[in-house]
Amino acid sequence: MDSNDKVTRVSSDTDREARDANAHPDVPDVPDGWSSTEVTAALRAVLLAIPGARRGMADRLGLNPSEVDAMEHVMTGEIGPVELSRRLHMASASATVLVDRLQEAGHVVREADSHDGRRRLVRATPSGVAAVFGQIGPLVSDLAAAEEGLTDSERAAVAEYLRRILTVLQQHSS
Repeated sequence: MDSNDKVTRVSSDTDREARDANAHPDVPDVPDGWSSTEVTAALRAVLLAIPGARRGMADRLGLNPSEVDAMEHVMTGEIGPVELSRRLHMASASATVLVDRLQEAGHVVREADSHDGRRRLVRATPSGVAAVFGQIGPLVSDLAAAEEGLTDSERAAVAEYLRRILTVLQQHSS
């Protein structure tokens, strides 16, 4: 058992069998000795598919992945270019060029900060928000459709599992 007594580890003798039985296309094999279950293999496949879905969304929006990342931050509220560059882990000059491209595409505007006239803020335009949500909407609908046929208790179990996964991912983020 792990420090979390609710998580059972698969013994190393059955790791290869579990891994082989739960292989997903386009997912590299895990090294011998790693724990693997049907659920962790499926989650790993999902996590590995996310960048491709993001690239597809970026392509359909005529943006690059960094610009999609920037839109996610800008859509949460007005943000200064320096803060945006910090969140995106890029130089402020690079963030400025990125914001220039988003502004040229009509997705964002720069406005004076009402509290500090020297400071500029980046805000998503209504058309920029509509374009992003226009791409996210079908994905969200398809994800909701994937729940069809699940019982209430199965939905509750999946939701609890995803909350636990979120906690694990957050712990490994810092």
